[in-house]
Amino acid sequence: MTTHAIKTATQAVIRAVGGVDAAASFVRVGRSQLSDYQNRHSQSVVPVDVAIEMDRCAQEPIVLAAMALAEGYILTPLKVGEGDLATDIEKVSHSFNETIATTLRVLADGVVETHEVTAMRATLSSLHRAVGHALHNLRASEKAMEEPVAALRGVS
Repeated sequence: MTTHAIKTATQAVIRAVGGVDAAASFVRVGRSQLSDYQNRHSQSVVPVDVAIEMDRCAQEPIVLAAMALAEGYILTPLKVGEGDLATDIEKVSHSFNETIATTLRVLADGVVETHEVTAMRATLSSLHRAVGHALHNLRASEKAMEEPVAALRGVS
């Protein structure tokens, strides 16, 4: 199992929750351990319970998705809740931009390494989730629009 993608995801989730100090305020480990989890030169990898807490705070399975990908799996939400179209499209756009940035970074030197493929799969997986979520909510909106809001008695 490659840990590069998990360390990259750990960096991303720590940024998403407001930095090392913010993360240290709600997980069971301290600043130095969190820093080690991000450091590619350290063999420490974020434990699942800490990853879950940080992902919950970020409101996205950033580290857990990377862990799943490292083992050849992808995460699929059991339930996709209601959403606002503008927010959904913003998430799709952000995820698309991350995918493009990662791809350009990977291709810049002309050599694609295993950990880079993993990083590309992670960003594509995140984009896939964002698009799926947006489509689900858009379909739910379409169905709601098809149902009459009110029916007048005697009018067909």
